[in-house]
This record gives sequence, C-alpha cells and structure tokens, in this order.
Amino acid sequence: MTAGLRRSAVLTFLDSAVDAGPGPGGTAPARAGAAAVIDDVAGLGLPPGSPVLIAVPNGTTTLAVFFGALLAGAVPILLPPAAGAARITEIGRRLGGAALIAPRIDAARYGAATVRPIGGRCEAALLDDPARRRYQPGEVVLMTSGTSGIASGCLHGLDALLRNAGRHATAIGQRPDDTVLVSLPLYYSYGLVAQALAAFVRGSRLVVSGPPFTPRSFLDTIRRHDATVSSLTPSAAALLAADPPAGTAALRVLTVGGDALEPAHVRSLLAGDPQRELYLTYGLTEAGPRVTTLAAHREPEHRWGSVGVALPGVRTYLRDSPDDGPGGELVVESDTVLRRRLPGGAPTVAGAVATGDRFDLDADGYHYFRGRSGDSVVVGGEKVWLPSVRRLATQLPGVRHASTTVFRDERDELRYSLDVAVDEPGPRLAAEIERALNRVLLRAERPHRITLCRATTEEWRK
Repeated sequence: MTAGLRRSAVLTFLDSAVDAGPGPGGTAPARAGAAAVIDDVAGLGLPPGSPVLIAVPNGTTTLAVFFGALLAGAVPILLPPAAGAARITEIGRRLGGAALIAPRIDAARYGAATVRPIGGRCEAALLDDPARRRYQPGEVVLMTSGTSGIASGCLHGLDALLRNAGRHATAIGQRPDDTVLVSLPLYYSYGLVAQALAAFVRGSRLVVSGPPFTPRSFLDTIRRHDATVSSLTPSAAALLAADPPAGTAALRVLTVGGDALEPAHVRSLLAGDPQRELYLTYGLTEAGPRVTTLAAHREPEHRWGSVGVALPGVRTYLRDSPDDGPGGELVVESDTVLRRRLPGGAPTVAGAVATGDRFDLDADGYHYFRGRSGDSVVVGGEKVWLPSVRRLATQLPGVRHASTTVFRDERDELRYSLDVAVDEPGPRLAAEIERALNRVLLRAERPHRITLCRATTEEWRK
C-alpha cells in the first residue's frame, strides 16, 4: 500500500462520487463496486512499482482503477481512452507497461494470453514488458504528449500531487461542502490533480462528466447535481462566454486553466453572473501542475489579461527566451515539480523546471502569458508537440523529410499543416500516411492538411 494513502479514505471518497448520468441524480457507484475494482487490481499480483496503463473513459471507474493501482503498490499511467492499440503499444514500449486496463481488450493485439475482469466494469491484460521497467510505489506517471512527445511522460510522487491539489483548492476557496464537477479528461493533469485530487484532499463531493464539452450539457449537469465548483480550458470557457447563460444555479466557483483567457471573455463570464468567483490559472504537467492563480472577480480589468501570481510554495522567474518571441521563458521552482522526464530523463535538479512558455512578469508578481515554444501549438484544446508528428511521418517508408507549418484558419483558430517530401508522391501514398498518423494521433492532434512533394537530393541530406 502506498504510504499515506488509506483504502478507507479512498472508498469514502468514491462512495460519495457520482457519474453524471442522464437522470436527475446521475448514477452513484455502490461502495462494493469501487471496492471490487480496487480488490481486482490488487489481485493482478503485480510487483511493486509496476507501471499500469489505464485507458478508461471519464468516470468514477477511472478513479477507482487509479487509486487501486496506487494501493496495490503499482504506478498508474492514465491514457486517452480514444488511444488506439498502436499508440498504447508505443507508450508501453517507451514508458513500460506491466498491465493494461480498459473497458474491452483484444488480448491478441497486445500479445497478452488472457484478460481478467476488473470489478465487472473493465478488463485487464498482463503485458510482456521486455525492459521490465519499474518505478517506486507511490509514484504516478502523467502523460505530456503536447510538450515533449506523444509517448513521453512526467514521473511524480503522489504526495507532491496531493500537495499541489491542496494549494490549488486553497487558492480558489474550495470547501468540504462543495460539489466539484469534472468535465475535463482525467488523463489531463488539470482534471486529475486540480479537480479530482483537490476534491479528495478537501473532502468535497465529486461529479464526473466528460468530453465532449458543450455549454448546454455543462450547464445542465451543474443544475442536475447542484455543482458549486468546476473548471474549463480557455477554449471551452470562450464557448461559454460567447453565449453567457442566465444564472448557473449553484455554481459558485469557475476556474479556467491553460494559457491566458481574453479579457473580453472574462468580462462576459463575470457579467453573466456577478456573484460567481472566476479564477484564471496557469500550470503545466511538469510543475505538478498548478503554478499561478488570478482571482479575476476581485481584480481590476487591467489585470484580466494575466494568470495571476504564484501559489504559496512556488517561485517563478524569467530567463532569456529560447526563441525570438516576446517576453522571457518562465522557470518554475517548487516542491511539486516532476521527479524526472520519461523515458530516460535525468532527475530534476533543485526542484526547477523550464516551461518553454514566454511570459512578462510585472513588479507586483502578476504573470502575463505571451506565447509558447515554436514547436508546440494548441489545437482544439489539445496541446500538440510538433516534433513528434514530424518524427512519426519520417518513420514511414518512402518519406525523406517532414516539416510543419502553424497557421490560423478562416475562423481564426490555430491549425497546422504537414509537408512531406517523398520518393514518389501520389494519392495512394498520401492516404497511407494519413492512415498511419491516424492510428497514433488523437483527432485534435492530426494535421489540418497533408501535402506531398517529390524529395530532392538536398532534402535527403537534411
């Protein structure tokens, strides 16, 4: 059992949590159901520190499997439930995978002999992990496909994640009598730590919904479950701000996490409900994840373009930016930053992480987001690490070189194109490249268009 994590506390938390079903109160998991999931994960008999790949749709079952892995001394790795076999296999190869837990598993696709039921809600397959990767009990791997690569992750200690969750809950005034609605994917560090684990730390009731987000479904769920706290990405918050609802029932606190939210959207969200508390936050998985918070409802308008000041226990400063964009690169020092990058990264030195994000920092400590590294782009709410896409393309037969170009479409939304130099351009090869990328990339990560051209001798040498 992971030190500091008690089975009784986990079951009490999961007993009060509900999945946001279509009825007036959703569907509450029976205590016996969560206990059965936890017992079945323990029954896999994995050696301590074994990595467990978890590809389960948003819900209380996801959390039961997550906590079950930790209580069994294993190391959970939450994955997008839409990830295909090729992506899961690549992650398992690079990060390790002693077991895969998902709703349904085709054992043959993963080279597994059999699958086992997990609490009657999902299945587990024991995987052949040739590298026999092991971590330490009490560690968690959070995926970072948008900042370091499709099969890369951050190794954290559960104690640090719970500490960060508690700091975030304090910053937004979250209380034990709150009901927290999670509509963000739990494989996001924001959804897992700042919502689910914050509710666990605070003793708040949890309601788990999930993608896709629409303003109507979001507000309907708030009303059905009397949710008082919830969080959105900037893109989802912008959709909500475009048509501000008249009264959101019990919702007291709305937080927005990611990069900056346009001040016009802040104005619209506050005008829609003057009693609402609106917090703008910034964080990244490597930092554990939350870094700064702005209580927008208490600040003058000239600060609505910022993401606030550093959380207690967090120090930030700027260094020269790695590219020619405005501002400096933000560096974060905290006792909640990652232990090391995966695969193969060296241990983090002095609790500091360079974010790759450019900021301005004013004399009062307010952070103003100015842009990301040129190799990272947010598309449809998903952060995409473009070098990974280029690497995938160049691994395909006949491809000599690949480049990416970021642009804005007719609706002023960020997109990127993939230009591929090949031996023999043609529609068949273009379709093969698209199919190969689609097997690994999530829908929002895929290029908006793919262009093929004939490779030249010079391109072969690049």
